[in-house]
Amino acid sequence: MITYYAIKLFKKKLVKGIKKTGGRCNTGRVTVRGQGGGNKKLYRMIDFYRRLNQYGKVVAILYDPNRTCKLGLVLFDNSLSSFILIQKDIKIYDSIYSGSKNIIDKDIIKNGYSLTLNNMPLYSVLSNIEFKPFIGRGFCRAAETSCMLIGKTKVKGILKLNSNWELHLPLNCISSYGIMSSKLSSNIYIKKAGKNRGLGWKSKVRGVAKNPCDHPHGGGNGKKPKPKVPVNAWHTVFKWKHTKNKKIDNKKRRLFKKIN
Repeated sequence: MITYYAIKLFKKKLVKGIKKTGGRCNTGRVTVRGQGGGNKKLYRMIDFYRRLNQYGKVVAILYDPNRTCKLGLVLFDNSLSSFILIQKDIKIYDSIYSGSKNIIDKDIIKNGYSLTLNNMPLYSVLSNIEFKPFIGRGFCRAAETSCMLIGKTKVKGILKLNSNWELHLPLNCISSYGIMSSKLSSNIYIKKAGKNRGLGWKSKVRGVAKNPCDHPHGGGNGKKPKPKVPVNAWHTVFKWKHTKNKKIDNKKRRLFKKIN
């Protein structure tokens, strides 16, 4: 049986620190407002590729502050260890498979098994899927997200997303079987402003409270009424404006197809 000290050693090798930017670029200027402070976090190096072709055992289930789903610490048969995003109903000391080769029967695929779309059975619920082969997992990684494999062609697999859109991906893309693990952040109740500061949010100053050199709404004596067309600090309209980019939307329609 794996001891507590062995698990602690595995975790230590797969963790590194994060340097925060506070919303500033490489020249030190604030490019993203509203960011700053926050509690210290450690980044867990997660295996998004999972092409070892090995069986492994889940030795610990952990919380990750950088994402909503849970992490699993897996020790494989070839003595390698890694963090993975785990699916629902996975418990400690459960065995999982990670690989692109089909060395298991389709009838015994369990939650947490990673295989290519070509080896997954039809109408299986999948998560943690690649957009292109060998680039790492791309979507369905948040807590309680998934999609369904509804068809296959000679070169593509057809996935139905929760938004009722179809997605056509190469059959060499790797995916995990099952729904992502349950959400922990839904149980958190933010009681005070200091809780948001700990999460990395910083309060913003209203435009009407600034000087006229800092914001178009600034200046004047006393409180002013809301302008007819509110603008941001760069004189562009930020309300009642179309948020959809037609060029990008037309490119997406090549990959996605709406299901009626």
